[in-house]
Parts: sequence; C-alpha cells; structure tokens
Amino acid sequence: MICVDCDRAILGPAVRAGVGESMSGARLDGYAHPPESEECRPKEPHKRKLRSGLRAQAAAGRR
Repeated sequence: MICVDCDRAILGPAVRAGVGESMSGARLDGYAHPPESEECRPKEPHKRKLRSGLRAQAAAGRR
C-alpha cells in the first residue's frame, strides 16, 4: 500500500484515509500511515501540517 500523505510504501499497520467509491472499482480506498507513525514524512507543506497535528492528537490521547 502507498500512503496518500507521503507517497511512500506502508510497511506496517495502516489506516483507511478515504473510501474509493466507484462502480468500476477504478478508485481504490486510500490508506495512510497511522497518526502516531514517524515513518510518514510528507513533502507538501499542507500535508506536513496535517500530519504534525495528527501526531499531537495521538500523543495527547496516550496521556
């Protein structure tokens, strides 16, 4: 699977980021690294900001 945020391979667990609803099945579900994953390093600034927010939420939930 390829991460929709960083376009890198997901080798461990993944979360479904979006459902690819199409009659033909041409649009597959989108997957991403889990929010707490340090493997996800997006190149685009808006995706980096989103990912850092997800990591902060995951860290706050573990306390």
